Amino acid sequence: MAAPISLINQGFETGDLSGWDTIGQVVAAGPTTVVTNNGTNYLISPNESSMAFMDSFGASVSEIESFFGIASGSFNATQTPFGNSSLTNGSAISQSFVASAGDTIDMSWNYAARDYIPFTDPSFAVLIAPDGTTQIETLASTTGPGLATGSDGISGVFSFAEELSQDGEYTIGFAVTNSSDTILNATLFLDDAAGECNPSCNELGSPENPLLPEEDDTPDSFDFSFTVTEPSFPIFIDPIVAVGYDYVVNSGPNVASVILPEIGDGIFDVYGWDGSDYNLFLGEALANIAFDFEPDGVSQFQVKGIEVEEMLDPSDPAAFITGLTFVEAGDVDISQIAITIDTDDLVDVPAPSSLGLLGISLIMMRSIRKKASISFMNK
Repeated sequence: MAAPISLINQGFETGDLSGWDTIGQVVAAGPTTVVTNNGTNYLISPNESSMAFMDSFGASVSEIESFFGIASGSFNATQTPFGNSSLTNGSAISQSFVASAGDTIDMSWNYAARDYIPFTDPSFAVLIAPDGTTQIETLASTTGPGLATGSDGISGVFSFAEELSQDGEYTIGFAVTNSSDTILNATLFLDDAAGECNPSCNELGSPENPLLPEEDDTPDSFDFSFTVTEPSFPIFIDPIVAVGYDYVVNSGPNVASVILPEIGDGIFDVYGWDGSDYNLFLGEALANIAFDFEPDGVSQFQVKGIEVEEMLDPSDPAAFITGLTFVEAGDVDISQIAITIDTDDLVDVPAPSSLGLLGISLIMMRSIRKKASISFMNK
């Protein structure tokens, strides 16, 4: 049965790097201050008491590629289409684990750049499958690919999450590098769940600072209007009380994918619109893993499968955060209608009805799953 993978010492709570292999400058650390070239101070704190702190020095990029067992030039190949291909040195961490097809792997990360543009200093996630297929994904850099932080910028906390497609032994790893020089090192922090930043390193619209729906919202749905500038970066919407919900794009680009949170068993049913109702079963979506629609996207869809016994707290402003990506850039007007039941009558459960939600918030976060990544077979 598919399940989330638990790595050895995944949260680094032993206070060391036991269970992990490393190269370059990698340590287990508590709260850590990163001082950038322009004097900005970021205080990065772990989810609990410890996290992995990676600094981009200590090993050449070719040594890091050998560490992962991948071909020389593999990291630069992910940057060449964006005009960046002069990676110099850095550090990396990895762990091998056994998994079954359908299992999921999830690590929290936060990147802070000490350098300035044009030095891109990218960070990476690496996933090597049992058959040798290797995925290299750029997490963040100063200019892109990945999440673009700008000079002396910080990404905020994000998750690298993947559904695994094969049975056998995998290797997951992360790296952070310098580009074109070997000074003003970039940093990458890893943990089993989201930590914190001070000052707040997730911009307006993040979980720490959510945007609210329009004040003149209709009573039976919550309506949002916003501009999509990067279609592959999810925009997160938070329905607070629901056993399911509908998304309807009133105007703007279609939805390309949806990302659902880990609530209950973490398995949800996704339905498409057949012209009269949500009768088209599109498949199961797993928590924290992007569920992709057809290439042209969809203008409306329904998600079901939130267990009644979860009894999501209506006073919790982050009870069920979900994410959307879009097929293209543009202005979006989207409505979200909750499917609720009368919890006063759980023995004889009535048919779902569409009711308004209280305290819904819109969270504009950025994620780069599948963006600036490359897959290939090891030789």
